[in-house]
Amino acid sequence: MSLFLRILGQLFLILLGYAAASAVASTFLHLVFLTSAGFEADEAPAIVMGSIVFSIPFVALFVAYFAFLPAGVAIGIGEILGARDWLYYAIAGGVVGACVVALFWFYVPPSIDLEPGAAAPRDPLVENPYVLFTLIGAGLVGGIAYWAVAGRLAGGWKAGATLPAR
Repeated sequence: MSLFLRILGQLFLILLGYAAASAVASTFLHLVFLTSAGFEADEAPAIVMGSIVFSIPFVALFVAYFAFLPAGVAIGIGEILGARDWLYYAIAGGVVGACVVALFWFYVPPSIDLEPGAAAPRDPLVENPYVLFTLIGAGLVGGIAYWAVAGRLAGGWKAGATLPAR
């Protein structure tokens, strides 16, 4: 098989893996936040169906958007190094989750006029450790989902690379 086709196939796997990671991270966020919302048992089926049909795919788009740059770096490093271990992708996913938290932590909306040296107002939700650890956890499970789809074959496009035995 030509190098071009191997690279094209790996890029397709990376795209599928990133989509799976975003969907799994979104599902994790829904499971954590919906279980802590305090719904009654008779309300659960309608809420779960609404989440599965609309909310999880919608939030997955936001997860994919905000995590794109740090995840791209982690995926690129994994491909170059040929990292095929699930632990690398789990840790990288946790770091990606922490980078998303840092994005919101240091973000100052352009509509806020600050005097030089003044501190920007912070959203109390970003300072909540529950949210921090939830986003890191979503990154962990998203990284494992990425490994399950594409990470097991990382670096397979290189000449002389051996694929894992099944």
